[in-house]
Amino acid sequence: MSTLPRINFTHTGTFCADLDTMVEFYCSKLGFIVSDKGVASTGHRLFFMTQNPEVHHQLVLFDGKPVDLPFNPINQLSFLLDSLEDLQRYYQFAKANGIGPIDQVDHGNAWSMYFKDPEGNPIEMYVDAPYYTNQPCREPLDLEQSSEQIKAQTLAMCQRRPGFQTREQWMETIAQRIVEQRVRA
Repeated sequence: MSTLPRINFTHTGTFCADLDTMVEFYCSKLGFIVSDKGVASTGHRLFFMTQNPEVHHQLVLFDGKPVDLPFNPINQLSFLLDSLEDLQRYYQFAKANGIGPIDQVDHGNAWSMYFKDPEGNPIEMYVDAPYYTNQPCREPLDLEQSSEQIKAQTLAMCQRRPGFQTREQWMETIAQRIVEQRVRA
């Protein structure tokens, strides 16, 4: 591969000792809104938060940070790619260069691959999908398939789940909620 696609750092996830206090702080003091919430596959409660109607989450807060032990609170570092094809190129590059194991995930609103850096820090490479479904959502993804197959499978999956919208519809809803949050502040 001659040139890797461009990546952009977009969000981080962090573990919290007092999740409810942290959510309240980020909403009331920094103007974030909760764009989604639920329980992760690990069993941790989580809140997705944003101030940007084009970005599903700029911050993810998880419960589970121990208060009496040394603990790395970083859940993951996330990098946005420009297209599904770029994600597929990174996947092929990672496989060819011994990066792994690689976990491929269809979140409905995004396609992701996860792996760890040399010190064990989780990294997510992802691209936004043109759909929205309630989060968390974690379905299998096969980046070896064509982008057309992946898009069709994701659309079908999202349409079966509650809360399906197009990305544009979701952005309009979030933009209104952000305005309302700022008016209340």
